[in-house]
Amino acid sequence: MDSKAIIRDLLLEGLDDWVPVDRLIWLAREESKQSGGDFRSLAIELLTELMRDGLMDIGELGDTGFEPWSGDADAVLARLVTALDQVDWMPAGGVCWLANTPKGDRMASE
Repeated sequence: MDSKAIIRDLLLEGLDDWVPVDRLIWLAREESKQSGGDFRSLAIELLTELMRDGLMDIGELGDTGFEPWSGDADAVLARLVTALDQVDWMPAGGVCWLANTPKGDRMASE
């Protein structure tokens, strides 16, 4: 599974529900095992593409449901990488969630 396939998989999952960041990390680990690359670099690359292309938001679950983190893409990504580093990239259902944007939903539905 390459990067495009991983993004498509995440967007398809995002049509039905919010996606835990664990899922993206697991897919990056699996792809890195195949390619021999570093899963952290791949995960950051995937998150960067999802955010900068406006396909998914990063946030947490709160009283109102999904609550996206504030800030521009670079600030949100930096916050996420810091949070993942603190849990050694094993969030165990914590840290954050991913939610499709309307653009992400359209892309997944095509």
